Amino acid sequence: MAYQRAYFPMEVLNITQGYGKTSGSHKNSYAIDFSGKDGGEDNVYAPFDCKITKLYKPKDTSKSATTVWLTSAKKVLCRNGYYGYLTMSITHPEEISKMKLGTKYKQGSFICKEGKTGRASGNHIHLELSKGKEAGWVVINGDYVNINKIKPEEYLFLKENCVVQKDTYKNKKYKFYKESELTYVVQNVDSPPLNIHVSADTKKSTVNNQGVTLKNGKEVINFYQKNKMSYIYHYEAMGYVVSKYLKKK
Repeated sequence: MAYQRAYFPMEVLNITQGYGKTSGSHKNSYAIDFSGKDGGEDNVYAPFDCKITKLYKPKDTSKSATTVWLTSAKKVLCRNGYYGYLTMSITHPEEISKMKLGTKYKQGSFICKEGKTGRASGNHIHLELSKGKEAGWVVINGDYVNINKIKPEEYLFLKENCVVQKDTYKNKKYKFYKESELTYVVQNVDSPPLNIHVSADTKKSTVNNQGVTLKNGKEVINFYQKNKMSYIYHYEAMGYVVSKYLKKK
């Protein structure tokens, strides 16, 4: 079976706050705030097969924001070539009172809607992402930040039907990619198949085709380049191939 991809959880993305020194409350995290298409309450969907591994349910949600953590049920394929477990937290859901630890969701199923619990000025989700299965916060310079924090835009794919309305916050542009934008086709290989290597070199000792035959015309996801080699994915096989034999679809 093909590896499950990790996706952003909304159909429309509109950045209302980014992270870093110029942000308001995200200076020590990699959190991104997203609203949907019109300031209403857009649906939030499961980014991968997952289950609830932690809940924060404050007594007074007008003062403290609610948060749910979702941990992937299995390893997932990420936009930067990482293949492993992820934990996503979504802050501000109004439905938190109905949520239970251990609840399982299939990818794409409804989780909640945008909300404004806490002192949020409008409906949105505060999204953070962690590498691995651990759910929860650590305190950095007084801010509660997800454990094993990673940048969402570096790990999550956009769904093909996702619309990005705003990708910039205070002159910082966040780059989002759909799988189709990273899809390349194998071409001009004189002696197929195109070998897959475990490291960025063309030594025979590093060849490991993992049961895959990369002939001309086959499609791959091209994550990045290193030493004229491309790190790719093709149906459960991952590794490096010579970049000159790939053409953007």
